[in-house]
Amino acid sequence: MPSPMPEFEMPSARPNAAASPTLETDEPLREQAAFDSDPRGDDPSVEAARRRRLVVGAVLAAALVVVALGIGVAQAVQRHAHTVATDAITAAALDYLTAIAEGRGDDASALVPVEGEAPLLTDAALADAERIDRFGVGAVELDGDAATVEVSYRAGQRSAERRLQAVREGDGWRIVTSLAEPVRLDAMQYVALPAYLGVDLGGDSPTLLYPGVYAADPVEHALVDFGPLALVVDGDPSTSVVSEPRVWRVDEEVVEAARERALAHALACGAVQACPRGGAGATLGDFTSMAPVAGGIVELDVPVSVPGAAGDVRVAVRARADGAGGIDWECSGPAVLDPAGEEHAWEACR
Repeated sequence: MPSPMPEFEMPSARPNAAASPTLETDEPLREQAAFDSDPRGDDPSVEAARRRRLVVGAVLAAALVVVALGIGVAQAVQRHAHTVATDAITAAALDYLTAIAEGRGDDASALVPVEGEAPLLTDAALADAERIDRFGVGAVELDGDAATVEVSYRAGQRSAERRLQAVREGDGWRIVTSLAEPVRLDAMQYVALPAYLGVDLGGDSPTLLYPGVYAADPVEHALVDFGPLALVVDGDPSTSVVSEPRVWRVDEEVVEAARERALAHALACGAVQACPRGGAGATLGDFTSMAPVAGGIVELDVPVSVPGAAGDVRVAVRARADGAGGIDWECSGPAVLDPAGEEHAWEACR
């Protein structure tokens, strides 16, 4: 018979088993128990301190929000003020250019006054002019109560760009740089200084004109026919006035009559030895120079060839229309042409 199974006994629990609770037990950890049993947890001063920290944090956060909002508002106000000023300056410049382009010279002068007399900055002066076109306003630069604005336009075939100064006046802005340009002309270049609407241009006291193209007044001369003269003014004092050359012409009959009298005068001087350069055997040269002068006079230099003379000999002839439709003649010479110019001793042609 098989031997009987030995009896098995469960080992007894370790004496310290209850001192090592596992995760599955409901007994709290010692740290948690210590925390829960901390007598300060119910201290009112701790709770008050915590609340104070919360309040301070909330106040600081609110202050930061207020500062950020203030900066944003200030920047927005500044941008708005800049936009308002820029728009006002642009509008002022555009009004000024429009007045000139539309021929409203009186309005333009009221918008941007000029110093001194300005008889041609008027509606009448711009009425017959070829006025500016393709005008516009560009960038605006602000500097406190002052500003600079860029404008552009075309006068005839000439394009111009200017920087105009502006100043704040009350709640608005005003342009203070005038586009009226002093017209300075060389009298020698134009034979006789032109005029516009009866006002002389150039000379010692330059006349102001707004940008545009102006047809100068016809020149009346008894012995010279003058063609039209157009002046291009671009409104920029640093550039010169551009002009189409004025073509003038002396009647060929007047020129031939002057040449005949010049030769006769040279021969007569030589015959009586009345001229310092003599004139015996003089013959006419080819080219005759001439120039209109004040008083309806034309002065002509007629070249003559004088045997034995050293240098280019000329006889100066002056023609002046008389009241009866004829011509009074005066001669001087013959004389060697002086590059520096010399005063002629005028006498009746021989």
